[in-house]
Amino acid sequence: MTEQRRATLIINPAARGVPRRLDPARLAGYLASRGLPARVAIPDSPAEATAAARASAERGDALCFVVGGDGSLRQAAEGLAGSTTALAAVPAGTVNIWAREIGLPRGIRAAIDAHLGGQVAAVDLGRAEGHVFLLMAGIGWDAEVAAAVDPAWKRAAGDLAYILEGLLHLPALRTRPARWQADGQAFEAPLGWMLLGNTRLYGGRIHLTPHARIDDGLLDLLAFCPHGPAETLAMAAQVLAGRREGRHIVAGRFAEVVVETPGLPVQLDGDPVGQTPMTFRTEPGVLRVSLPAGPLPPLWSRE
Repeated sequence: MTEQRRATLIINPAARGVPRRLDPARLAGYLASRGLPARVAIPDSPAEATAAARASAERGDALCFVVGGDGSLRQAAEGLAGSTTALAAVPAGTVNIWAREIGLPRGIRAAIDAHLGGQVAAVDLGRAEGHVFLLMAGIGWDAEVAAAVDPAWKRAAGDLAYILEGLLHLPALRTRPARWQADGQAFEAPLGWMLLGNTRLYGGRIHLTPHARIDDGLLDLLAFCPHGPAETLAMAAQVLAGRREGRHIVAGRFAEVVVETPGLPVQLDGDPVGQTPMTFRTEPGVLRVSLPAGPLPPLWSRE
């Protein structure tokens, strides 16, 4: 006798795109009507979200649906890593970068339907000490901005809140002397901002790591190291234009990056998580994800 497939439905009610009148029981009923009974979890904290995902993995669920943003996905991915339960994103956050990367349709019901008729693939996870990240890590300026954005403003303005906050911070941005190692190669420079991309889209709008692959075991590194205020402004214009070449920009692909300099702020998938020193590495193929049917997106090495 074949065991029935099951799922878990994790809902972040604080996410920007979650309707206030969303009925979790009705959503679970819809999944049951499609042959996929689901438990509902509405966590009160990131730790509870990770625990709910881990419980889903321990039960051997086929899918773990996460209704929320990229931060909610990151929390669930930590609980699902190493299991056969696939992370099924239901975009309802501020930017929803992962949903854009894999071509998920907008709308909660439409995204769920895409997963029910979709496919599962393995991806790498980034790890920074005790934290994981699905999309990218940022060290320096963008982590400063992420920490400064007011949650209420973010809920009201969406990704524009980050852009406006970045513009407000621009006159005060300063580089710091920094040391880091990438796969054993030593670097030292006045660092403004380092990006470690597991995926391609930055902020949902700009392709700063356009050749990143989510299954190659590597992080695409960009380190912006301007010399003086004029070059800082020039690099900021480059970032907004999606350009990533030029003097004092370090680029490469690495399996492990160790930022040795203390006190640099760090964000993972948009969430501030602390400061350096910190080691960033990939864990190849440890997460299964659900995505729409059809050819794999360009993020995968074998499209």
